[in-house]
Order: sequence, then structure tokens, then C-alpha cells
Amino acid sequence: MKMETARNVIKECVKEGGKILLEYFNRPFQVWEKSKGNLVTEVDLKSEEKIKSIIQKNFPEHGILGEESGFQNTDSEYLWVIDPLDGTTNYSMKNPFFNVSVSLAKNNNIVLACTYAPVTNELFFAEKGEGAFLNEKPIRVSKEADISKLNIAFCNGSLKEDKIEIAKIFAKLKLVARDFDRLKSGALELAFVASGRLGGYLANNNKAWDSAAGSLLVKEAGGKVTDFEGNPWNVESKDILATNKKIHQEILDIVKEIREQDFN
Repeated sequence: MKMETARNVIKECVKEGGKILLEYFNRPFQVWEKSKGNLVTEVDLKSEEKIKSIIQKNFPEHGILGEESGFQNTDSEYLWVIDPLDGTTNYSMKNPFFNVSVSLAKNNNIVLACTYAPVTNELFFAEKGEGAFLNEKPIRVSKEADISKLNIAFCNGSLKEDKIEIAKIFAKLKLVARDFDRLKSGALELAFVASGRLGGYLANNNKAWDSAAGSLLVKEAGGKVTDFEGNPWNVESKDILATNKKIHQEILDIVKEIREQDFN
């Protein structure tokens, strides 16, 4: 596989998906609940179909994991992970915090990542070993080591126990962090960690498409990404903690404390 072609394809995917999101943003569209608290729109489906068609045209032998359509070509060593509309709830309420997120994994290791926020025309891109970029300019995580001077973002799964766990973590973190942000768009929040706008981000009951692109963005920008046990994040991880590295252990200790209390 030619990496140059893959770079061009991943950027084309998010931009074309972004065009569809903008096209429908101020128009009526269908919205339904695919599971409790989990919305999907006809725009999610249109964006995903467009992205898949671009990938299949250029790499017909590659695997694809789409949020709305599931797996295809699962025996390939390459897997494209697609979130065609991250921040669906925001989008359905005309809130501009949404994006298109696509990543490419080789043997379950993310090697390319792209997150595009069409409203602000911000394209976040990372390649393994080559750094992270915003509109082609290098980005780095925050250098701040004092958590009291940093904002932390969070997201929880849709289950009641997921919400309770994050609420407990939040209650502890709010005593030490400067403030909290909740954009309700995980891929965008991870991109904000990578670009130094946020000090950290955590989420439980996560799916691969929620965090795949953002995980590489943060790592290539100099940050750290693990699960709640401190293990390196991978596409099978169920939760994620991404930080500027300097405050990682402090947040991880709080998360572990909460989980130990619940277990006991």
C-alpha cells in the first residue's frame, strides 16, 4: 500500500463527509434512536456511504469498520475505522460541535488519523511517527503540568452504570482541575487535547470509532493515551484516558480509586 495515496484518501474522506454534514445542517432530516440515548440521522448514513465508496474505490481489498454499517473484509491486515458524524446529538440540535473522523489501522495499530470539523474548517491529521497537524501546521499537547490550570473533558457511555462511574470520577476531578468541558463529541475533544486546547479527556464504554483517530492525534502530538487501567489504548479498549502526559498519572489514580471503591 502506498502511504501517499492513503494520506490523500483519508483527507478526501473527511472532507467529502464534511460537505454532506454542512449540506444538511440547516435542513430538515430524519432522526431516530438506534438504542437508548443513542441517536442516528439519515445524514450519518449518507456520510458513511460516501466515505466507504471513496475507500473501496482506492483500496477494495481493505477492511472497513463503520459506526452505522459494521465490519467488511475482516480478513485484511488494513482496517479503515469510520465515524461519519461524531456528535450526532449536537448535530440534530443545530449545535456546531460535530465532525467526521476516519482512521486507518494496520494489524490493529492506528497509522493514519483524520478528524475534520466542517463548521470551523479545521482538519486534524496525524501519521504514526510523523507528528500531528492542524490545517498542515504542527500541533503539540499542552506543556502545563499543574492540573489546576487545565480543563478536562469527559464523556460517558449510555448505560446507567457508565453515567454513575463518570459522575463519581467527575466529583473527584472537579476538586483539582481548573474546569470541565463537555462538547459531546469525543473525536473533537481528543483533537483538542492534541492541540493543547484541553489538558485531558476521559470516557468509558467507548467504541473504536469514537477514539481511534483521536488516539493517534494525541500520541503524535506528544500526549499519552491509555485505558482506565493504564494499559496502552487499542481498538479493543472499552475506555480511554488521553492527556498531555504530565497529568496522566494523577487522573489515572483517581479513576483507579473510584473503580476500587465500586469493586469493594
